[in-house]
Amino acid sequence: MKLKRKWPAYCIWVLFIIFDVVMVASSSFFLGLFPSKDKLLYTVLLTVLGITVMSIVTFLLWKICDVVGTDAMARTKTARVIYGISGSLTVIAAFAYRVYVLSTGVFEVGGKMSLYENAAIGSENITPEFDLLSIVYSAILKFILLFTGNDVFVALVFDAVLFVLFMIFAGLAVYKFLGFAASIVFELFAGFMPIFLDQVYVPELSTVNLFLAMFGFELFIVSLVLRGTYKGKLDSVFGTISFILVGVLVGYMCYVDAGTLIAVMPFLFAILFLAGRDFKRDLLKFLVLILGAALTFGGMIVQEAGVMNASATLVKWATYYFHNLNTFSFFLIYTNYKIIYLVTVIAMSGIGIGFLKSKKIDAVSPWLFSMLLIYVTIPFMGATRMNSQIVVTIYFGFMLSCLACLITTHSEDDGVYESKVAEDEEIEEVRKPVMKEEIKESETTPAPESAPEVAAVEEPRYVPEGMVVPQDTLVDMVPRDGAMTARMPKFEGTISLDRKDKRKEKEIEKKVEPKDDFDVPFEPGDDFDI
Repeated sequence: MKLKRKWPAYCIWVLFIIFDVVMVASSSFFLGLFPSKDKLLYTVLLTVLGITVMSIVTFLLWKICDVVGTDAMARTKTARVIYGISGSLTVIAAFAYRVYVLSTGVFEVGGKMSLYENAAIGSENITPEFDLLSIVYSAILKFILLFTGNDVFVALVFDAVLFVLFMIFAGLAVYKFLGFAASIVFELFAGFMPIFLDQVYVPELSTVNLFLAMFGFELFIVSLVLRGTYKGKLDSVFGTISFILVGVLVGYMCYVDAGTLIAVMPFLFAILFLAGRDFKRDLLKFLVLILGAALTFGGMIVQEAGVMNASATLVKWATYYFHNLNTFSFFLIYTNYKIIYLVTVIAMSGIGIGFLKSKKIDAVSPWLFSMLLIYVTIPFMGATRMNSQIVVTIYFGFMLSCLACLITTHSEDDGVYESKVAEDEEIEEVRKPVMKEEIKESETTPAPESAPEVAAVEEPRYVPEGMVVPQDTLVDMVPRDGAMTARMPKFEGTISLDRKDKRKEKEIEKKVEPKDDFDVPFEPGDDFDI
């Protein structure tokens, strides 16, 4: 993917560097390893040293990948097969490990047990649920329990399946934007990051993984539409329908959680700035998408309490998500896994030098901007899941994927938008030097004295029905110059016809001449009167 302008990407890059420096400094300050007397000094030293070392490591890895040629290797069919095998093994290993821990551990299931109780077959302990995710979760689990019977272990496995679905969809979205190396890095991070494994070490039933699976699916669909628009594959009527469906998905997810709209907004706005595209056409598609999202969101608000209570429902929805506008929580630091988070944010600082070396900045920019928007809006959001520790940690995985993309991918893009406009531009670029050469040749070559003959326009010939007209052959296409044209013999004097017959007549006249003495010779002017 390539954008029309580079300067917005560099602005986002500068903001991200400032953000990452603050992250590294905050994590170092609250780590608890330094003495309180010189805590600030040690924090500055660790921040500078960590970012410097990571920048050097990033540069060395970039040079190694440049020498090896990972960029060209990624375009081969072999690389795609390797990615498919590696991604599948990563997902299978993550799921198998979770099932193994759940099957061998001895624990008591906690969390929102009403999700299982409402889904159990023949259960009388039904708790009314009012949020959409809980209703959907219990409905799907109830259908599964019809085949397995009532078993809380099935609910835990179902929860693990939902997280694996998130890994698959989010990994495919990363692959569409950043390449297979970035996708593998994200899947490894999401599959085995300790905070995500806490869900199986201390199992609790919740709708978090259902939300993550839906959010991953939304990212995947948005990536398909953005990529298809850039490639020119959605310029037909089917493309317009696709934008309507994406708008429906975005509007539905916004109703489920308002934070998802902030997360996907940078990707949606990128549609308007794709290189080689007609701005008016893409603006119309963007408006169609927004219209579909608005209608879907309005429909979900209306179905909750009817048309007459739509305004009250909307106020209730907004209050739920935007009720703490005057509060600020220090969301940069988490109390658990401090060392892991510190190493992660230091590794993210490699994006600074990688952004300058790689040409893949257009594809990386929406991810950086999405994370910045989430962090900026977290203090102003209410009960959205997008400001939870799990989702923020997931975005750390996205940042590491961006770093992997910048290190391994050096070309500007792995595909070129093919349109008639782009083809005309290429033809014009090729034609310009050829025209210059022709002009130079015409200036150096003297013009002929005689004016060139104007070729007469050939009129269509009448061909009777059934007549076979010979086609032009290769010989007819060869220009007929003097070297290849046969020369006619030159004749001097007068050319007479039937010379043999005149000789015969003279010979006959000589034979019939009189030979006796009585013949008087005739001369002009003689008078025969006697």
